[in-house]
Amino acid sequence: MSPGLQHYLDVAQRFQEERAAESPLWLRSFREQGLAQLSRQGFPSTKNEDWKYTDVAPIVSRPFAPTGSAGRLELKARVEQLALPGPRLVFVDGRLSAELSSLEGLFPGVTVKPLRDAVREDAEALEAVLGRRAKAEAHPFVALNAALLDEGAFMQVRPGAVAPSPVQFLFLSSGASASPVLASPRIVVVAGANSEAALVELYAGVEGGASFTNAVTEVVLGENARLHHYKLQAEPDAAFHVASLHSEQARDSRLASHLFALGGALARNEVHSVFAGEGGECVLNGLYIGRGSQHLDNRTDLDHAVPRCTSRELYKGVLDGRSRGTFHGRVLVRPEAQRTDSSQTNRNLLLSEEALVDTRPQLEILADDVKCAHGAAVGRLDEQALFYLRARGIPRAEAERLLTYAFASEVVGAVALEPLRARVEQLVAGRLPGGARPEVVA
Repeated sequence: MSPGLQHYLDVAQRFQEERAAESPLWLRSFREQGLAQLSRQGFPSTKNEDWKYTDVAPIVSRPFAPTGSAGRLELKARVEQLALPGPRLVFVDGRLSAELSSLEGLFPGVTVKPLRDAVREDAEALEAVLGRRAKAEAHPFVALNAALLDEGAFMQVRPGAVAPSPVQFLFLSSGASASPVLASPRIVVVAGANSEAALVELYAGVEGGASFTNAVTEVVLGENARLHHYKLQAEPDAAFHVASLHSEQARDSRLASHLFALGGALARNEVHSVFAGEGGECVLNGLYIGRGSQHLDNRTDLDHAVPRCTSRELYKGVLDGRSRGTFHGRVLVRPEAQRTDSSQTNRNLLLSEEALVDTRPQLEILADDVKCAHGAAVGRLDEQALFYLRARGIPRAEAERLLTYAFASEVVGAVALEPLRARVEQLVAGRLPGGARPEVVA
């Protein structure tokens, strides 16, 4: 057993012993199963096909551990800068910050609680869905999250409820801890039949000590339910981030997931969705922007398990400096999933000679009455387009910024919420070469 794995097993064992007295039996059992699965699987290496392009040694070799309390409250200005008006839960260094959180304006048909409260007050409903899709035996980092399950959020949307504003979950690193901080948030969302809601996950912080966020989000959609999920990952340069979204869709439900992976030294974002009822629709949009020596890994897995479902997927990458991007998209169409309609596209823009991207779109079609397509492209800025802009008197640097922003704006423009789209535009523009959104020339 490697010293790194032993460290995390010891951390989880101590954590479970400290929480045992205050935790119900079912939760203790859930954590213990996560610990057992982590011990059995260990952490992946690049010899594992699913982790071929991502080496997690920088995470495993560091002594990350949960902190005892939320970090400093000086992050209030940062919260106000990033958050939208409306209800929010804020976590600092992996711990709920009651002072920075507010559930004012929560729509009557939506219930949002810190996970700790839900364990006491909604045990039956939470236990029924916890780990249903995010299985510890299938993923070592999900197993680690389960072993350290403590903080997070539980969101329920009443059948028929249509929430007019999004619920926000903000996860911030304070940079104040002298030791590497591990945060293991778990978000659980249950949307009832004919409901509609939106949620925003935002990961950010201030420069300082190293941090590792290992997040898991589970979503269960009832019949004809609609969920708009937005994730903004813009953590500091010293941060590490591994996260996964797991969803189960009932008949005629719709999930729209929008991911923006912008920050961190190493970040891996996964989306796993399974159609459990006919007529479902899943839309996955993603944008990853790397610079310096960042490593941004993206994996999607769509399981068409039943007939007449639709999936649309568009992921784009912009890589500069010595950064590396990875996209692995898998669409599985099972034998019984006739009349499936699926498309998957990955496009990448390399802005330097040293930037690198690995792309692997994958279709596994086991049915014969389907409409499926996939494609991937890697390239540089169009020299003809650059020439056209320069011929109009635009300096080359400005022309490059304009074309790069135009490439990224297709994914940004898919954000339906205008206030959120403005926030995303600011974050995206700040990561692109030049550091600001270029002005459009008439």
